[in-house]
Amino acid sequence: MKKQSYKVLGVMSGTSLDGVDLALCYFDIQKNITYKMPLAKTIAYSTYWRSRLLRAVDFSSKELVLLDLEYTKYLGDIIKTFIADNNIKDLDAVCSHGHTVLHRPDQGVTLQIGNLEQISKNIQQTVVCDFRVQDLLFGGQGAPLVPLGDRLLFSQYDYCLNLGGFANISKVSSGVSVAYDICPVNVVMNHYAQKLAMPYDSGGELAKSGEILPTILKQLDALSYYRQHPPKSLGVEWVYKELMPILKASKAKEE
Repeated sequence: MKKQSYKVLGVMSGTSLDGVDLALCYFDIQKNITYKMPLAKTIAYSTYWRSRLLRAVDFSSKELVLLDLEYTKYLGDIIKTFIADNNIKDLDAVCSHGHTVLHRPDQGVTLQIGNLEQISKNIQQTVVCDFRVQDLLFGGQGAPLVPLGDRLLFSQYDYCLNLGGFANISKVSSGVSVAYDICPVNVVMNHYAQKLAMPYDSGGELAKSGEILPTILKQLDALSYYRQHPPKSLGVEWVYKELMPILKASKAKEE
């Protein structure tokens, strides 16, 4: 008999690099899919891990292999501790995204570390992972992955907007789910907040105190990505290559 409900633990690390997000979720699929999320927690990254993950885009293949092993162990320990501390029983699966260190969809490449087989052995649970690679194999961008979830869980809304390391949007157009990355958000915001000795712009206070610089805005708007049609997605590689040089070449103050 097909299951009508699922109890899963979702695990996510985004390009904002704030930490590992864990959420215990119950899904009921008898009619319309509904969910409950009674428990959630973010385990903040240490300076060590934030630095390692931030620099991973420039790692060699050998360094990435070693990082993947180390991060898989780290992630597994976090999950195991969370399950034990909250006395979580009878999980159907742990659904773990891992952490994206490379995303070059134009080359058919995306890499999320923390998805090695050892994670299942460590936590002794069924693990579902490596979502983005499969999407690429089916002709997708590997990102964003939210449109199916948005369509099933939040169908009452015309659009769903997510603001994280990047901004992405999903909608249903002529019966087809459409989603794409709009632009960088926290990847850039955090970079400048950290120059002011802050991990991030809490409450958007820095952003609210700023002003629009028309010349820089015009240069940013001229980037070819913004004229592309979906499907399309962004990675930190694009930010460092295309966007950051414009900001660094400007005379805007970082204070």
